[in-house]
This record gives sequence, structure tokens and C-alpha cells, in this order.
Amino acid sequence: MNDNNKRNEKLTRHKVAGLPLIVDIIERMNLRQILHHAIGVHGNETFPAVDTLILLIINLTWGKQPLYELEQWVQSLDPRCLGDKALYRGKFTDDRFGRALDKLYKADRATLMTQLVIEVVHTFDLKLDRIHNDSTTIKAWGRYPGKTDTGFELKNGHSKDHRPDLKQLVYSLSICSDGAVPVHQKTYPGNRTDDTTHIETWNTLCRIQPNPGFLYVADAKLCTDEQLHHIESNHGRAITMMPDTWSEVASFKDALRKGPKAKKEIWRRTKPGSDTEKEYFSVFTGTHLTEKRGYRIHWIYSSEKRQRDRQAREKRLRRTEEALMALNGKINMRKLKTKEAIQEACDALVAHYRVEPFYHVDIGTVYEETRKQKGRGRPGKNTQYKRILKKVYALRWTRNTTRLREEARTDGVFPLLCTDKNIIAKEVLRAYKYQPRLEKRFQQFKHVHHGAPLLFKKLERIEATMFAFFIALMIQALIERQVRSQMADRNIPAIALYPEDRDASHPTTAKIMGIFEDVSTYTLSSSSKEVTEYRDDLTAVQQMILDFLGIPERVYWAR
Repeated sequence: MNDNNKRNEKLTRHKVAGLPLIVDIIERMNLRQILHHAIGVHGNETFPAVDTLILLIINLTWGKQPLYELEQWVQSLDPRCLGDKALYRGKFTDDRFGRALDKLYKADRATLMTQLVIEVVHTFDLKLDRIHNDSTTIKAWGRYPGKTDTGFELKNGHSKDHRPDLKQLVYSLSICSDGAVPVHQKTYPGNRTDDTTHIETWNTLCRIQPNPGFLYVADAKLCTDEQLHHIESNHGRAITMMPDTWSEVASFKDALRKGPKAKKEIWRRTKPGSDTEKEYFSVFTGTHLTEKRGYRIHWIYSSEKRQRDRQAREKRLRRTEEALMALNGKINMRKLKTKEAIQEACDALVAHYRVEPFYHVDIGTVYEETRKQKGRGRPGKNTQYKRILKKVYALRWTRNTTRLREEARTDGVFPLLCTDKNIIAKEVLRAYKYQPRLEKRFQQFKHVHHGAPLLFKKLERIEATMFAFFIALMIQALIERQVRSQMADRNIPAIALYPEDRDASHPTTAKIMGIFEDVSTYTLSSSSKEVTEYRDDLTAVQQMILDFLGIPERVYWAR
């Protein structure tokens, strides 16, 4: 090749990365056909809305970019990974993706979700004998007036992102205990509380899982008589944490403060996040039932929670004493000149830190004596003085060691309610301890898939995007589940996914996708129209992941 041809050569990179992994799951889910059935196909579409939605879902699974950046992202991909579809430059504007979201919003998404989940359950052999539910909030920037036809709107409410100044939505998600795969979602206005959503969620899950006897696990917001009775009366089963507002909780803890109760160890495990430390759980002996309807209460003692409770209380005590010292320097001035005002300020302070029983607080009185000249003029040897006594208050406090010792007996103790009396305490506890896997999904939703903040102008598109995120979360959960399952079947404790080839014993989809991030194909073209193709070599770890997912290397490149 002469020098002129070399100067006219052009090297083009096409990203493959983890795209074939996502496309493989999408094909196995039969997602394109299910979307076609729900949305339909219009003959005048140069690029069908369904395929546009598929691209959007792939992007959300990969790690969301704003709509206006999707054109550049699409053009960077190797089109063979998408079945050699023509990805014409200039076609993938934010308007195209926005219109596709409009069509998804208008579709019967409830039926679409049911069909999709049933297909995934059948294809991937998911077990739905236990389903966990929780919700999170997604904050939004800007103004979003009005509401959609479905009643959805952005409202101010209890912000789990600690941004009460922003409007938000409530995102309810349910996962199965088989790989923490999402099986249901619903978007609510930002002021909707969890204690009003569980009946609707459970009824919907019954259309996915025909046997209502599955275990429904949720946090303390499920623990209302109306919701528990609805599930139990329809042959369902539920596990939840009992809130302190129930009288049974106060009665048991009051009895525990008066004296210790017998308990027996039921479970010992390695502490999460540690390779060596252990934590253990015990259950208090005896039969404990709710006063109404007689649901079984399992009173659990956790060694790890005991430490957290003690540390949290000691922290509150230290902050209380710091606040009392600050208050002591402010008394006898302005609005704190009377004993009644000082007492009111003390009561508010200890109530704020929830330490009322743990302190003896006393407001002491001393008198300061001063002299003041009688009459005017310069003082002399015959000047008379009058004696003035000024009342001054001072705070004194000591810890109530007796009450603190009694309160320590309740450290690490929490009640789990189960509507099925035949499930033993250990199984109830193990079921509830799976709930943090759902919190992990929310963490991935917000920080890996960038579900927040909301940056759309139309509420309808926000609601449709939340459904697209549900599909993306399902895809990444299925990849994660299959890799971990293969590791367990082949007795592989960890694989090197972290930087510097450090091992990951519980690989996430984000880490799996990360090791494929730089894998690409290349085309070298010249003025003579000669085209040469190159591609990156796959590492041993990448080949192992493909083997776990059942994707041959030739399919990875040709997909």
C-alpha cells in the first residue's frame, strides 16, 4: 500500500461491550413480540417504535444517558449486535424516543407486565413461592403541573432521598426470592404512603402467581389490620415487622424491662460484609399472639442489632448532654428567665432525643447578692447602700442508671409477625432477612441505572419510563441470577471482576458489564474501498462469563 492510501485510511470503532448479553436475555424473554402485541406496528415507520423502545431499555440496563445523547450512543454500537438493523444517523433523536414512550404509556401496561412476567417465569423457571415488596421515592427537578389519565402526579411527600423541598413519585417494586428478580412495579403520586398500597399489590401478584398461598414479605407498613386480614382471608400468607405503635410490642418490652426472659439460639451466620465476624439470632420462648385475630408473633434477638441499638442510644445520650450544656449557658437570659420556661425547654430537648426516662434533670436556684447606692451623687463616707438579691437558675443532670440498665434488656429485640402459624421462627426470620436484596435493587435503580432525578417534561413519559426501568431491572437481575447460579453449580467461590483482578464472590450485573466495556470491533477502510475488520480478543474471565450465560463466542460476535 502506498503512502497516499495510508493517508486516506479510516479506522472506525464499533462498541460490542455487554450488548450481546442484554440482547440474549431480551430474546429469551420474548420481549419484542410481547411489546409488538401491546403497542402494535405502523406500516409507515422507518424504524418501528418497538425497536426504539428496545434500544431505550438496553440503554437503561447499560447505564442511562439523557435522551438527547442517545443518538451518539446508538451510532457507537456495532449494528450486528442488534440483528444488523440499519441505525441511520440522524434518525434517533430525543423526539423519536419520546414518541415511543408516548406509545408505551397508552398501551395496557398492566396486561403487558403480567404477560412479560409470566413469560419470564416460564422461560427462566423462576420460583414465586415468596415475593418481597417495598417502595422508594424518585425526586424530580422543575415544575410538573397536572396529572395523567391514570391519576399519576408528582407531589411533595416523605422523601427517602432526604429532599423534602422537591416533588417526587413513589416507586413500588416487588421481587421474587429466586434471584431477587423484579416481578411487579407500580408508580404512585409522591404523597402516597405504603400502608395504602399493599392490597392492590397483592391482588396484582395473584394474577401472576395463581396460587395465593405464596409468602408476601414487606416492612412495617404492611402491618395494618385491614391489609393483613385481606391477605389472610383470601388464603394468602404474610410476614412483616411489627411497629412500636402496636400495644403488643409495648407490653412485651415493658415485661422485658422488668426482668430477662428465656430464649434459644436459632440461627448463626457470617456477618454481611465480613469474612470472619459472626452474628447470631435467638427467639424468645413461649407462644405470642396478637390480641386481634391471633396472628403469631416471633420475638427475635439479634446480636448485631444489640450493638447497633446500644451505640445509637449512647449517641443520643451524648448529643443530649451537649445540648443541655449549651442550654445551661443560655438560661437566665431573654425567654429563659423563669423556672417554668427553663423546664419547658429541658422537656422539649430530652423529648427531641427520645431520652426522657434516662435522665434526672434538676433546676437549681442560687441567689446573687449585690449592693446599690441609695440616691444620687458621688459616693462618700455617709453614703447608704441597699442589698439586692437576684435569683439565678442552674441546670444539673445525671443519668438514670436504673432505667438505662432496664432499657438495655430490650437491645437487639424486634418482633416479626406471620399470619401462618405453621412456619417456624427460623424460616420467618430468614425470609425477612432477604428484604435487603430489594434495597439493593433500589440502589442499582438510582445509582447504576440513574433512575433519579427525573428530567422529563411530560408526566406521561415519566410514567412510561418507570415501566421501562422495570424491564431493565428485570434484565440485569436475570443476568446476575444466571451467573451466580452457575458459580454455585460449578463450585466457583469468586471470579476476578474487580480492578487489579480482585475477586467478587457475589458479582453484580454492573461489574459483569464493566469487564466487557472496552470490547469492540474495528473496520479499516481506504480510498480503494478495501475494508478490513478487526476485533478485540476476549479474556479468560470474559469467556467464562459467556459460558455461564450460555452464549457461544461466535454468537457473541455475530449477534
